[in-house]
Amino acid sequence: MTKRLSKHPSIPDPSREATIVKDEMRLDAQSIKETIQEKIEYRFIVQRYDKDRLDEIVDLMVETLCSKRDYITVAGDEYPASLVKERLQRIDSTHIEYVFECLDKNTTFIRNIKKYLLTTLFNAPSTIDSYYTALVKHDLYGAGSHFYEDLGSLIKPGK
Repeated sequence: MTKRLSKHPSIPDPSREATIVKDEMRLDAQSIKETIQEKIEYRFIVQRYDKDRLDEIVDLMVETLCSKRDYITVAGDEYPASLVKERLQRIDSTHIEYVFECLDKNTTFIRNIKKYLLTTLFNAPSTIDSYYTALVKHDLYGAGSHFYEDLGSLIKPGK
């Protein structure tokens, strides 16, 4: 009789409590994952990008959002977890496209892809507008641009 656990409610089974906590964490992580997938329009964006790469990003976001740490290291700096989580929660499908575009253009060797991805995701909401503004300016006014030449030929019919 001593090997069996008490069924008395005042003496809880510690293994059962651990299972409950794990189940709660799993449910919490699952709900966070579903929220992220909805926010980034996963079912549509997965048609344009590699599913495995997209899942890696979603998993990293879930892992970071579930973190219980007070500070999270991003790009070698310690940031309050609340700041990192707030930025990750702002990410939508346009940010994911931006991250993939930046990753596809990168030609340098990345030692720790997880840290690199987290840094890219963390910076995406803060840098996306400046990135696309600079890209448009480069395309319209940059070196080798034919924008003014084409415009000039439209204004001066002799060209």
